[in-house]
Amino acid sequence: MAPKKNEKTKSGHKGKSSEKQQRKIKQSGKKNKSGSEARKIKLYKEFNHLSAPEIQARLDAFDHLINTTMAQEFQAAQARQDWVELQQPVRQSDTALHPGHALSLPDEFWIIAHRGWSGSYPENTLIGLREAIKLGCHMIEFDVTLTKDRKPIIIHDKTLSRTTNGYGKVHKYTFQELRRLDAGSWFHPKYAGAHLPSLDEILLIAKGAGIRINIEIKKECWEDDLPVDSIEHQIINAIEKYRVTDRVIISSFRWGFIKRIHEIAPHVQKALLHYKSTATLDPARLKKEYGISSFNPQEIELNQKFVNKCHDAGLKVLPFTINTYRDMEQYINMGVDGMFTNHPNRLFRFLDEQKTNLHAMAVREQTENQSDVANAIQRLEEEELDKARRRARWRAKRLLLESQAGNVEQA
Repeated sequence: MAPKKNEKTKSGHKGKSSEKQQRKIKQSGKKNKSGSEARKIKLYKEFNHLSAPEIQARLDAFDHLINTTMAQEFQAAQARQDWVELQQPVRQSDTALHPGHALSLPDEFWIIAHRGWSGSYPENTLIGLREAIKLGCHMIEFDVTLTKDRKPIIIHDKTLSRTTNGYGKVHKYTFQELRRLDAGSWFHPKYAGAHLPSLDEILLIAKGAGIRINIEIKKECWEDDLPVDSIEHQIINAIEKYRVTDRVIISSFRWGFIKRIHEIAPHVQKALLHYKSTATLDPARLKKEYGISSFNPQEIELNQKFVNKCHDAGLKVLPFTINTYRDMEQYINMGVDGMFTNHPNRLFRFLDEQKTNLHAMAVREQTENQSDVANAIQRLEEEELDKARRRARWRAKRLLLESQAGNVEQA
């Protein structure tokens, strides 16, 4: 049976349409393929004449550009946050405004400048250290790592791009090469020329100023063996050389460093850094195993129960990194013994507000006490006066009775 005319025409249109689509797909595939090949050829021509180190150098330069841009954006965002924070008054909780419910600080509360006064000055630099000392910080925290020639140097990151004008990994450069880098311009042009400090510089300034230093050992320094020039040995030798053992606390996220230091020099003060849950930790066991004097957890993992357990074990609790007034109040209320902050000026301001508040409460309490005493004296005086009046009335009555009795006898 022959197909109908309409069916023929319809199927014919379908056939033509599908053929056109197939031709378009093939053509687009050829274009994509040719474009991809062209890009490969271009990249090949651009990099073929370069050696592997030169290619790596270009990649490092690209990373440096990206990191510098990110650092600038970070500083701009930080500046905006600082402005907003400083425009707002210190928030007081409802309970902190009533006598008997004010924030209670331990006898020795430590304001710890994180990487120096890193909120207002380039981190891990001498200018940040000196300004934190002028501000009155009780302790200043720095990060230490090893150079290519195995010398301690102060820097936080594994790479140089974020906080210096160099790029690449820190351990690939010698101490002198790293010292020539600019570690201040990334924060602000007025700090151009600031260099990466040595451990000796930090300890000498700390000794002269009489402040405490927290030295954080970076995880990248870990070695399975323990050579005589290991980071552990060098730090211990340095703090003993400058006789600042009583002012230095050594900490690390890699607890193996702390265990080794406890074995080598049990008299040195140590702390464990921790950014995970504290639910399963036993502070008493940690103190015994690592010989620590404090436990430094990330603030989001801290709770009242763990603070109490640490205090029961004889450990200080020093959370990091507390930068807002709300968090300052929250963790002080938990009873922590100090806190790491990028903005020690804010923490001082917050505590000053609390002291002012406490002083006002004390004055009010003293006034109330004085009023209570005055009222008590007045009551006593009134009671004595009342007694005197009663005695006088009794005497007058007795005299009157005696007088009446005499008159009766005479009559």
